[in-house]
Amino acid sequence: MNSEKIAEVFVFEDSFFFTTRVRIKRVEGDKIVLSTTELLKKFVVLGKRIHLKFRTFALPVKVIGKSEEDLIVTLPSLNPEKPVGDRRSARVNPSHVHPVRLFISLDGEEEKEYEVEDISEGGFSVIVNDPSLIDLFLDREVKVHIDFPVEVEEVRGTARMVNVQELGEGRLKLGFEMFLDDADMVKVRFYVYSRIKEMLRG
Repeated sequence: MNSEKIAEVFVFEDSFFFTTRVRIKRVEGDKIVLSTTELLKKFVVLGKRIHLKFRTFALPVKVIGKSEEDLIVTLPSLNPEKPVGDRRSARVNPSHVHPVRLFISLDGEEEKEYEVEDISEGGFSVIVNDPSLIDLFLDREVKVHIDFPVEVEEVRGTARMVNVQELGEGRLKLGFEMFLDDADMVKVRFYVYSRIKEMLRG
């Protein structure tokens, strides 16, 4: 039972919304076959857009099939000109097999590598053990260099720390907003999209 992949589904109506949890049965290309519920069968119609949340990301998906047992939705199409869903909600954890390497430098200093917790088109989070980094990064723009797995290449831009989360035992999660040119943003988009599909199939 623990190996089942569970997702949350959000359905928005004019005057209310409801949410439920469903099982991801399988992924076929860009189609995701979900289990269904009585309320989903009642409220969801073919062609309707709903939201699917799984692990660290939430995506708008389109209903293309329904039965007594299944609800079938499609992922958003990968479009270099448009974000994959919302820029901030499509946040993915890097693969341990094909890791993302992220380097930050400040005021011309040598780049230092940080442990990437998650990344989206809008930013990234890193895990640190040094509270002094908060004062170092606060209200300052840093240079960022990201090496994605070989299928994507590297990107360079700037970033600004926008949130801090205490994780306990001295560990901190620092969240950064990222500023990239259009070409590098497309590279991030392709990585996020491919990682989403990998996680759903996983």
